[in-house]
Amino acid sequence: MKLYCDGLDLSDASLKVSKALTGKSINPILEGIKLTAKEDKLILFATDTSLSIEKVIKADVVEEGEIVVIGKTFVDFVKTLEGEQVELSCLNDGQLTIKYSDSDTKMNIFPSEEYPEISKNITSNYFTIKTENLKKIIDKTLFACAQDGSRPILNGCLFEVEENSIKSVALDGYRMVIYKSEIIEKSSDIKVIVPQRTLSEIVKLLGVNETVTVFIEKNNIKVDMGETKLYSSLIEGNYIEYKNIIPKNFNTHITVNKQLLENSISRASIVARSAKNNLASFDIVKFDVKDKYLTVSSSSEDGEVKENIPITMIGKDLVIGFSCKRVLDYLRCVDEDFINLDFISPIDPCIIKPNTSEDYFYLLLPVKMQ
Repeated sequence: MKLYCDGLDLSDASLKVSKALTGKSINPILEGIKLTAKEDKLILFATDTSLSIEKVIKADVVEEGEIVVIGKTFVDFVKTLEGEQVELSCLNDGQLTIKYSDSDTKMNIFPSEEYPEISKNITSNYFTIKTENLKKIIDKTLFACAQDGSRPILNGCLFEVEENSIKSVALDGYRMVIYKSEIIEKSSDIKVIVPQRTLSEIVKLLGVNETVTVFIEKNNIKVDMGETKLYSSLIEGNYIEYKNIIPKNFNTHITVNKQLLENSISRASIVARSAKNNLASFDIVKFDVKDKYLTVSSSSEDGEVKENIPITMIGKDLVIGFSCKRVLDYLRCVDEDFINLDFISPIDPCIIKPNTSEDYFYLLLPVKMQ
């Protein structure tokens, strides 16, 4: 193998594919990045067998071939060559030679024939979506995935593709979020559970392409972003029938300025977080809904916060408590100026959504207050 390429392109591609590596592995070759020189391009590929990332860059290929380099060492080294024109070559001595300026470096490599074969032929079902819309549905729902492994089915987002739209659903037992967006086209209806790690990496990889095509084949997904492609296993099993846990009737409805509420809860959370009461990860804010105001308050050994926010209200007065973090997680993702909150009682779920849209829906369980 012998080729010439731009150092910045090589560094960027190496860093992107390295996100599929997981560090120390039982199989050492999975710590490597496969380099394939073919025609006028260099293909970089990394996998942990569950998640794989491929990146293609332009190259002047003198001799085609493929090798597997030691991932972390290669990434860290080529990062120092971003301003260089780089020559990569491999003879029969079991080493990669990297030439730049008037210097050269040699690195050990793995035998490419030992690298695992990952299926890339994922074409059965697909949908095409604007890049900005795919980024939004991930950013606006990923935070609500479960963080422990007690229920693996909740460690990802449910993607439902129907008609001309896609719906992403995430829940963790304390809250549920649903976001709906338009798609450009689809092959058929699709219903899959995408792991949160996969979704997190997709967001990082999304570039300037106007559209992204997502392919589904059995229990695998391929996200085609042009020169970058991501392959991943999906989460198997049946997702919770989430529509059955959405309340239909409410006793209290309020509309409030989103930024005022977010700022007030942020200040309340500072006081609520106290090492003494050990509520740093479950800080509680109290909502007192009455007449024309929502009173937001919190207290701890460190002090007390009490703020009145103007609202429009229909229904009964109410006092209810929530985790500051869980409310803020949603509010920080809302783009509109005003939101609606619907309540049943102090012990039933609350529904929060933008004032002018039904496309972004949040269900949140209350917490008991002292």
